[in-house]
Amino acid sequence: MTDAFTEDEKKILEPYFTNLDKPVFAFTAKVPEEVVAVLFSKYSRSQHSIRKNFLDLVKDPGSGFKSILDTVSSSAGNEAFTAALAKARDFFRRILVEYGDDSVGELGIAHVACEDVSQIAAKKLEDARLISPLEKSTRYVVFEKGKYYKPAAITNSKFAEDYAAICDELFDVYSTQIEPMKAFAREKWPIAAFDLSGKKISEMNDEAEIKRAKVAYESSVRARALDILRYYLPAATVTNVGITANGRAFEYLISKLLSDELDEIKQIGQMMHEELSKVIPSLVKRAAASNYLAETKKAMHSFTAAKLSGVGIKKQPTVTLVSYDKEAEINVVAAALYQFSHHPLSQLRKMAKKMTAEERMKAIDEYMGKRTNRRERPLRAAEATYYQFDVLSDYGAYRDLQRHRIMTQIPQLLTVEHGYDTPPEIVEAGFGEQFHRCMKKAAAGYRKIAAEMPNEAQYVVPLAYHFRYLMQFNLREAYHLIELRSTPQGHPSYRHIVQEMYRQIRAVHPALVHYMKFVNMEELDALGRLKSELRKEEKLAAFEKK
Repeated sequence: MTDAFTEDEKKILEPYFTNLDKPVFAFTAKVPEEVVAVLFSKYSRSQHSIRKNFLDLVKDPGSGFKSILDTVSSSAGNEAFTAALAKARDFFRRILVEYGDDSVGELGIAHVACEDVSQIAAKKLEDARLISPLEKSTRYVVFEKGKYYKPAAITNSKFAEDYAAICDELFDVYSTQIEPMKAFAREKWPIAAFDLSGKKISEMNDEAEIKRAKVAYESSVRARALDILRYYLPAATVTNVGITANGRAFEYLISKLLSDELDEIKQIGQMMHEELSKVIPSLVKRAAASNYLAETKKAMHSFTAAKLSGVGIKKQPTVTLVSYDKEAEINVVAAALYQFSHHPLSQLRKMAKKMTAEERMKAIDEYMGKRTNRRERPLRAAEATYYQFDVLSDYGAYRDLQRHRIMTQIPQLLTVEHGYDTPPEIVEAGFGEQFHRCMKKAAAGYRKIAAEMPNEAQYVVPLAYHFRYLMQFNLREAYHLIELRSTPQGHPSYRHIVQEMYRQIRAVHPALVHYMKFVNMEELDALGRLKSELRKEEKLAAFEKK
C-alpha cells in the first residue's frame, strides 16, 4: 500500500519526487546523489519507504538533510550548498560504516568528463564493465593538428624531437588529405548511383526531399573519408571521454588507474579522485593505488620476458576461435529447459544429451526462433556457453570493439611488430606511397623509443598498426556483438572481424547461430552510412513538422 502523507508532508516531498501516490517513482534533479545513496541504503535496514525515511531525515537535526535541501531549493549559491553538504558528511559516513556493505557504493551516481586524454588513456578508462562511457568519434569529428599527448618521460628525453616530428607529420598528412579524400569518395561513389528512399536523386521532384538526400550523402562522404584517414592518427591523439558510473565502479576504476605503468593514466586517476571527492566523497573515499595490481603487473612482465626470450611469434589469422564449449548445444538446451521447469540442471543436462539433433533443434527453435529484429536478444540461457577469440586487428577497430563490456577482454601492449592495414582507398586516391612512408617512419620511431621506454613508445603508433587482444563472450553476447557490428554503417575493419567470428561459430555450432538472422555478410565498398544518414534526415524533417 502506498504511503499516505499530510498536506504539510506533501509540500516537503513534492520538489524531490516525481509522484507521491504511486509505488514506482523517481528522484528529481534537486536531490544530490549522496542523498540518494543514503536513502537507498536504508532499504536494507528500515521497514519504511524511501519517502517516509526522507521525511525522517529532514526532521532529524543531526542529519543535516534540511540544510542541504534548503540550499538546493533556494537561490543560495554554491558556497551555501557546499557548507550544508559538508555538515552532513559525518552523518553519511556513519550510515555507510554502520551498514558496512560495499554495495552501498553502487547507489550514488556521478558523471565525469575526461578531456584531452590519449587514445591509450581512453581505452584504459573504458576498460571497466560497470560504467557507461561515451567517446569522441573518429568518424564524425576532425581531430585538430597538434592535438596529441606529450608524455613527460619522452619530452624530457633524447627522443623528444623524434616523437614530435612523427606525430606532427601524421597529423599534417591526415589534415591535408581530408578534402582530397572527400573528393575521391564523391567520384568513386557519386550520388546519382544510389537508390535513395526507393528512387534515384534524378527521379526526385520535391526540393525538400532532394535537399535531405544531398545532406545525407555529404554526411556519408565525410564519414567515409574520416573512416579511411583515421589510420594515420597516432595513439597519442587526444580525445574526450564522458563516464557515468556508480561510486563503487568509480572507486575500482580509480584504483586501477592509479596502479598503471603510464604517468598519464596515474594522473587521470588522481584528478578523477579529486573531482569525485567533491560530489560523492563518501563513496570514493577508499580509492587508492593497489600494490597488488602494480606488483603483479611488474612481476608478470619480468616472468613473461624471461619465459619467452628467444621464442618467435607464430603467424596467425586475423580472427582465430581458440576455445569453445564442446557441449554448447546440450548446455544451452538444458539451461533453456531449466528456466521453465522445476528440475535440477544435472537432470536436464542428461535429458538434453539423450535428445536427437532434431529434438535439440526444436528446443532451440522454440527458445530463439521468434526474433523479429536484432534488439530482441535471446534469453539468458544463451549465456550457458562461451567462445574465445584471439584477434589481430588494426588498433582503430579495437577502439570500437573494446566498448562491448559484457565479455572478457585481455589486450596486449600496442606495437608495430605485427604490421599495419592499408585502406585500399588510400592507394586508389594516389596517397599509397605517402601512407607507407608515414607508417615506416612511425615504426622506426617506435622501435627507437621502445628500446628504453616500451610503455611510452605506444603513443607514437598509428591506428593502422595491428594489435592483438583476446575476446571471450557467451552466445547471447555473440548475437548482440555480431549483428550490431556487421551492419552496413559499421566500419569495414570491425565488420570483417565480426563476420569472420560468425563464420567460425557457425562452423562449430550451426544450430546455435541459425537464428542469428540479422548478420550482414555483404562485402560493401560504397557509402555504408548513406541509408542511416538519410533516415536521420527524414526523422528530423518529420520532427520539425510537428
